[in-house]
Amino acid sequence: MQTFAMRAGRWPLALTFAALALGACANDEPVAPTNPSTKANLAAQWDTSVTAVVTNTSGGTDVGSLRWAADKMRLWGGKIVFDSALGGKTVTLDTGLFVFQNVEIIAPSKGVTISGKDQFRLIKANANLKLTNVTLTRGYNEFGSAIAGVNVTLDHSTVTGNRGGTAISIEKGITLVNSTVSGNSVQQPAIYYLNGSTVTIDNSTIAYNSPGAGIGMFGAPNQWAVGLMRNSIISNNGANGSPQENCNNLVGFTYQGTNISDDYSCGGVAMTVADPQLLPLANNGGPTMTHAIPHTSPAYNQGFACLQATDQRYITRDAKCDVGAFEFNDWTKVTIAIDPAVKVDATGKAALTGTVTCTRADAFRLTLELHQNQKVGKQVVDVHSVNDIPVTCGTTPKAWTAAMGLVPGETFQAGAARATAATFQTPDWVTPASTAGAVKISFARK
Repeated sequence: MQTFAMRAGRWPLALTFAALALGACANDEPVAPTNPSTKANLAAQWDTSVTAVVTNTSGGTDVGSLRWAADKMRLWGGKIVFDSALGGKTVTLDTGLFVFQNVEIIAPSKGVTISGKDQFRLIKANANLKLTNVTLTRGYNEFGSAIAGVNVTLDHSTVTGNRGGTAISIEKGITLVNSTVSGNSVQQPAIYYLNGSTVTIDNSTIAYNSPGAGIGMFGAPNQWAVGLMRNSIISNNGANGSPQENCNNLVGFTYQGTNISDDYSCGGVAMTVADPQLLPLANNGGPTMTHAIPHTSPAYNQGFACLQATDQRYITRDAKCDVGAFEFNDWTKVTIAIDPAVKVDATGKAALTGTVTCTRADAFRLTLELHQNQKVGKQVVDVHSVNDIPVTCGTTPKAWTAAMGLVPGETFQAGAARATAATFQTPDWVTPASTAGAVKISFARK
């Protein structure tokens, strides 16, 4: 049962700059219901006492559908929550959503995709809109094919596969946190905002949008925005040869942490200009698709002043956070084996042997110990040798050998012993590994 609470605050209904900017904003908005209150307050919080639960994937107005839930928000706004059973499902809308009041849309941990059949804009929002764990795809419009909004927040969400003039068009403000905007076919910047807007891009990735830039402001170069970019990636946007590949007019931006672009359009002083080596957009776990990075990426472990405890997949970020929406966690795993037979040569050195296998090609060192308890008089003495050797490894077992010598006056004896092996001086993307086992020492025939 839904509860609809009376509240103050009427939100502006018209997006003012779209028609002037692009000349393509169709008059497709229904008339909003009259709100008896008299003051607009876009900074107000969402009224979470009003909640509608989406229980099916209908694209129409069936009870329990997304459009039905959005209609419940028309008077006072509130929260739209998808039932957990819809995690991983797709809602293909019959027509776009209209948001008149402050609305927060929350999908479960497996995410929900909202699709628009490549025929219409997915969401037009005339008040604060926040999306969590949502993928927006296959929207079409010359002005904001995924979202045309006033104030929009994307949290752990992805905008991909939309086409038209822009993917996201904003009148007053946009915040991206642990989110990805990628693979949209747009003529203008994928994220297009009016001069004077407040823009925050935090641990997010904007990539592979074309032929337009990744992000930009509508207005003359001397106009401004209140912008903050922190530990984010903007790369591989725009058509080849375009003078503005990734960023278009980021006047008013400040930069924190490390931000990466593969060209100089976002500012060569404020940005690290390098190829972030993004892997294709894919289901890498979590609610929405992401661009993974390899450990060779300049984004790996290069973030600082990180405020996001997790990445877009809700993977914990470590003390050396990565730049962008994805935190690398594809660690190289090592398996070490020690052969049970140990031969002592004529010089008294024991040959400790074994194999090492890795989930990818890597190089590091092994530290090795060989111990043997020997009775000297009435005491038991630990005679032991320590060595470390360089190794390379791959996905098939690779043999290693270490010569284990003793100090003068000590010798190994034929019989039982024990050995240990552990990774040493490993790169930080290699998970430390160790093993121990019983061995038997014998002497090589002369």
